[in-house]
Amino acid sequence: MIDARSAVESVMNERGRLRSSHEMLHAALENEGRDATYVPFYIAVANFMEASMGRLDSQDVEMLTRLSNALDGGTEEEQAVIKEVHRRLNGNREHLARFLACRTELVERPDDPDTIKEFETVSEAYIDYIHNDMGHHAPSTDIARRVFQEEDWINIADLDDDYFARERKLYSKLLDSRPDSVPLGLAADEYVELYRSDKGLD
Repeated sequence: MIDARSAVESVMNERGRLRSSHEMLHAALENEGRDATYVPFYIAVANFMEASMGRLDSQDVEMLTRLSNALDGGTEEEQAVIKEVHRRLNGNREHLARFLACRTELVERPDDPDTIKEFETVSEAYIDYIHNDMGHHAPSTDIARRVFQEEDWINIADLDDDYFARERKLYSKLLDSRPDSVPLGLAADEYVELYRSDKGLD
């Protein structure tokens, strides 16, 4: 039976895997010994992030729509909170589009040093944006906890078995192509545990 707690935990697991993917990419980009053998990993990370970031965007847009409807306009402060999350999402879409365009170029020219360098440069900018602008946003979360009902959380989570099956394949490909010199990053279950202890889900 799906309830609000299991729905929220499912979302956190998804975002934990997403976080681990860009942490691994970040670690790879910091490795001075990287070379063309990293290309399959770069492509696998981008393929996973394309799917996972798409889910994150859809979930957050659904959350913002439900927040706006529940607040029925809301206060100026509440409107500013929702506007800020929209700003973050818009920036993420722009970075993701550039990132995926470089991925496409990399698929077509995997041995071209300039193409590899461009992917790495764009990736670094995107990871910087994720780390500085796409983290947990306490104001919107606080409002959501106050106004949402159990059904809201379940609908936002959009538990989709077909997506999860595809995501598992993409994540496995990412892990299988990971160079030995690239650490795994923060595991998804650790991320969920940190989130739960810090944000009061227990």
